[in-house]
Amino acid sequence: MRYAAKVAYDGSRFSGWQKQPGVTGETIQEHLERALLVLNKQDTKVVAAGRTDRGVHALGQVISFDTTSRWDPQKLRNALDANLPASIGIMAVAEVPEDFSARRSALWREYVYFAWKRHGCPPHIAPYVWRNAVPWDRDLLREMCSILKGRKNFSAFCRKADLPDNAERTILSSGVAGKGPLLRIRIRGESFLTNMIRIIVGSMDLVASGKRDISWFGSLLSGGERFQAGPTAPACGLFLVKAGYGISLWNDS
Repeated sequence: MRYAAKVAYDGSRFSGWQKQPGVTGETIQEHLERALLVLNKQDTKVVAAGRTDRGVHALGQVISFDTTSRWDPQKLRNALDANLPASIGIMAVAEVPEDFSARRSALWREYVYFAWKRHGCPPHIAPYVWRNAVPWDRDLLREMCSILKGRKNFSAFCRKADLPDNAERTILSSGVAGKGPLLRIRIRGESFLTNMIRIIVGSMDLVASGKRDISWFGSLLSGGERFQAGPTAPACGLFLVKAGYGISLWNDS
């Protein structure tokens, strides 16, 4: 049987989503596969939509996996939750068709980046925002969000070591919102490059704070090299919030 699950986690203590040789520290994938080993009595591979970096969080990352027997989705959710650390939560589980893949079947992924634009930050949200008190021009932020939309070459927005042969990606929607000092930049795309969102935000910071011109930002979307873009924004403010599919997986009402 194949199931999909919606996973949320505080990524502060983890080395990102994916387990791989040479990665120090625990990963989200390792913990989920250990929990499934307990329940499924055999090694079980977990596939995910979106790979988060070290320190990045998730509110609605979608995974898929197989079990040797049928489970009631709510009981499976409870059983997984009971075998995971408190910093990883299973929000929902659903039975899905055998050809469903959390990664390959995903039509888009959506991320939100949170920034706190004032000196002095409430301690209960401080670990989950970029504390950047330099004023941002919100009109320029909105203009940059508009420029991002469509199919562009994001080679300047990818960690150099992970740059693929084809760095073109499609951004479906992008926007900025917020009230008071808490701002959120929301970006939805078909797929993303390594560090892409954080480099976009780091580059936006330079323009919105008056250090670079918006034409510079636009020029980066025609290709380029990593050193030409802005710095990589801190991981703590980034959340993978959801992934979209051609079928409805669960009731989010």
